[in-house]
Amino acid sequence: MQESLITKKVIAYSLKKVMQTTPFQKVSISQIMEEAEIRRQTFYNHFQDKYELLGWTYQQDITENISDFLDYEEWDKVILRILDYFYNNQIFYRNALAVSEQNSFDHYFFQHTQELLKTIITDIATQQGIVKTEDSLVFSSEFFSHAFVGITKEWILTGCKTPPEELAGQTALLLEQAIHGLLNH
Repeated sequence: MQESLITKKVIAYSLKKVMQTTPFQKVSISQIMEEAEIRRQTFYNHFQDKYELLGWTYQQDITENISDFLDYEEWDKVILRILDYFYNNQIFYRNALAVSEQNSFDHYFFQHTQELLKTIITDIATQQGIVKTEDSLVFSSEFFSHAFVGITKEWILTGCKTPPEELAGQTALLLEQAIHGLLNH
């Protein structure tokens, strides 16, 4: 099992490396596997096609940079971690954002961001002694997730001109103020 995960990660890393210079639509499985220095057939032991690989890569990246830290790291640090990661991998994600077919980045990022926002809203509500209904929590987290995903996508697509620390600080401050306002009404 561990060997399979390592092989998948090597293939995903190779995809990222190839996408530094080649748009996803033009990337071939042969290119990926040549970069990985693994025979082509091994690809098909793990993935059906490059779209499944791209989806798995997003899922893995987001899990490692969001989900794995929600339980023990302060949420503003998770936001900075996310933005740092995208900053350091911006060429891959800029190319990945051009993929609007199956397994789009938006879908995976939104799902995980929504979990992050649920955690943030719940934490702030708990600090204020307010209990949120599940429906209210879901709506609020969806609303703020759309905003965060949209801002992050725009930031990546325009070359990450704002430093990640600055954008994370602005985002955390705005989120906290908006959530406090939401909870007090």
